[in-house]
Amino acid sequence: MKFNYLYIIILLPALAFGQENKRKRNFGKKQYNYYKHEFDLGLGVSNYLGELGGSDGPAKRFSPADVETSEFKFAFSAAWRYNLDPKFAIRTSYMAGKISGSDQLTNEATRNYRNLAFETNLNELMVLGEYFIKRADYGHGFHRTGVTGKTGTSFSLSIHLGLGLLKFNPTYNGTLLQPLNTEGQGLPGAEDPYRRTTLILPIGFNVGYEVTKWLRIGLDVTHRFTRTDFLDDVSGTYYDKELIRKEYGDLAAEMSDRTTGENPWTNPGAPRGNPKNKDSYFTVALVATYTPFIKSYRSNKKRYRPKF
Repeated sequence: MKFNYLYIIILLPALAFGQENKRKRNFGKKQYNYYKHEFDLGLGVSNYLGELGGSDGPAKRFSPADVETSEFKFAFSAAWRYNLDPKFAIRTSYMAGKISGSDQLTNEATRNYRNLAFETNLNELMVLGEYFIKRADYGHGFHRTGVTGKTGTSFSLSIHLGLGLLKFNPTYNGTLLQPLNTEGQGLPGAEDPYRRTTLILPIGFNVGYEVTKWLRIGLDVTHRFTRTDFLDDVSGTYYDKELIRKEYGDLAAEMSDRTTGENPWTNPGAPRGNPKNKDSYFTVALVATYTPFIKSYRSNKKRYRPKF
């Protein structure tokens, strides 16, 4: 029996030391059970890559060199993030924005002569999987002799990939283009009218700076690949302008071919767009992230008054 007491006396300091070290190692780090939810608000700009406008050279697929910088429009986003653990999160977001393009903004001969233009509002819903390459961590909240641990950082870096649904409706000077069937949609030898909703594949990254445990600000860059080539109402070939006029009216005929007719580049069957290259768009936004429900570390500590 005496030996049992001796074992307890020997092991007690080791157990106490182990528990103390465990507490110290976790001190200052966010407890993910207490802050699984985060909310984002973003404000930035949007632009697109497609047939209309672009650089003064040949069209470049998915290349920033083909972006028309004068066509950036404001975009707004709101999101909810659910943190699965320190590295992985699921983010659901809504974005409202606008994109536009005009052949008058490029000096490339064939596109400038084509003389088409568009504008469309964007309304999208996305679900993203997010991986944090680096996540903000405060480390220890105090500096005392004998306390060990790494120094925290306020910076975070994450990448994301997901799936979404986009609603769009291209216009020219306020005129809806899809109902006009500008490429002869619905007529013999032409395709059916296109849908004004499409699936999107978003991919991007986010760089953040944690101001407090409740607030993070950052930069979010996300590119969306779409399943449509009609964000700008341009995709295939020119249809017979007079047949469009006969079937759909004068406005539809004029929107189908806005050239002077001097060149054969707009004859029926000539390329109006490139159906092999689907349209895409992107956003660059400043994002504020609010993290509620953080439980105070001190609230877990029980205080006892000494009894004499």
